[in-house]
Amino acid sequence: MSKNKHKQNGAAKPASSLKGNKARRNLFFISLTFLVAKLILILTIQDGGWLGADGENYLNAMNGLLKDGIFSNAHLLSYWPAGYSIILWGLSKISLAHLLTVISVFQTIIYFIGCAYFVEKLRQTRLTRLAVPVAFLLAINPTLSLSSLAVGYESPMASLMILSIGLIIHTELNPSKKTLWKTLPFIAGLQGLSAFMQPRGLLISFFMFLIWGLRLSSRKQGALLLIAGMAIVMVLPAGEIVRNVRANDFVSISTNLGTTMFIGIGDGATGGYNGKYNGVPCPAAEKGTEAKIDSAKVKCAVIWYLKNPGKTLVLAFKKSEFFWSPWSGPLGNGTMARNPWLKIDPIVNIAKGSKQGYDLVYGPFGKIVSWLWLLGGLGLLFAGFFGMFKMGGTERLLGLLTGVPVLLGWLTSIGTIGDHRFRIPTMTASLFLQVAGFVALKRGKFKKITGLSALEPRGRAR
Repeated sequence: MSKNKHKQNGAAKPASSLKGNKARRNLFFISLTFLVAKLILILTIQDGGWLGADGENYLNAMNGLLKDGIFSNAHLLSYWPAGYSIILWGLSKISLAHLLTVISVFQTIIYFIGCAYFVEKLRQTRLTRLAVPVAFLLAINPTLSLSSLAVGYESPMASLMILSIGLIIHTELNPSKKTLWKTLPFIAGLQGLSAFMQPRGLLISFFMFLIWGLRLSSRKQGALLLIAGMAIVMVLPAGEIVRNVRANDFVSISTNLGTTMFIGIGDGATGGYNGKYNGVPCPAAEKGTEAKIDSAKVKCAVIWYLKNPGKTLVLAFKKSEFFWSPWSGPLGNGTMARNPWLKIDPIVNIAKGSKQGYDLVYGPFGKIVSWLWLLGGLGLLFAGFFGMFKMGGTERLLGLLTGVPVLLGWLTSIGTIGDHRFRIPTMTASLFLQVAGFVALKRGKFKKITGLSALEPRGRAR
């Protein structure tokens, strides 16, 4: 009997292996198909790409680098973080004449790698049923997917984050010290590149390594991972500071934080771009270097928040509304006017078609639909997070690694200004959570009957 069992087990393994290989190929084919489609699209677009919200500014900053080198004192290289423009400068060495095409291809390939790797690792967890829908959604979501064809840091940051999460899950699925410490530098390097483009990536990196470190067998090992990871992450942002010291004689990564915070505070502020945004009185910001003025504005903004808790709460709600608002319609608020999706968005076309269409979209009916879209998306996100958290193990880690960056992006918007564009850098994670939430809610009845997690495959006990 034991021999028969042995034979059965031996026969099952190749079948399981073949099934896994087929699933892996199918997932890769989904990502590859949409990669090819996007590359073909690039060839049909004039100049091979689009300008994002701040596209001209990044290109003008790059022109300063082309003219004067890495220590150029061009204003835009210190007002915004220089990292993304430095990357564009490097890409211009491939072809300056076809730069937008080069940028689009580069960012599209990074997006493909990040999403394809993540869904393959997702397939190997108890969340295997989510792999195919997540692969499709990441590939076809027009705003997120087409952002890789626009000049802006948002798409690369989203790609690097989901790739980093996939690599962390790889270490969970292959538990060994060798795998852990060989993978750590790659993850830290990716997060460092992300922080190089946008300093708030430092905050995401810190919590990512903290969450990962708490999963390890000892506090000492977890602390070492956090310290080593952040040390690597800090290399490129520290380089930006050194560049600004040499170029402008002040210590700063960028000098736009205070200005951004001032847009979102004050008696006439709405939390978005649709009101008065003169900030608050701040005598300390009236003179000094750009870095000193920026620091003074940040300090004045924080003091205003603390002294006006009631107004702060109202603005926090409004900024949250704008952060999670649809890309179009009565609630839409932010700097996504160049969103490629808006060119074919049926809601936009209905509103432009006639007065009746405009009233339908921007009237009571449109507002109700917009709020249902906003609240429904948030509901799915929370359902996905808590569903994975209840599962424990690798799936809980995955929920935290995707949920915390989304939360940090939300809180950053509350601290500065409500803009739905600010959710794109973490949108790969939020879309994944929403798919998980949809599946969890859909299978809620099955969970009650069987006792399994709604996110787990039917034949697999917890």
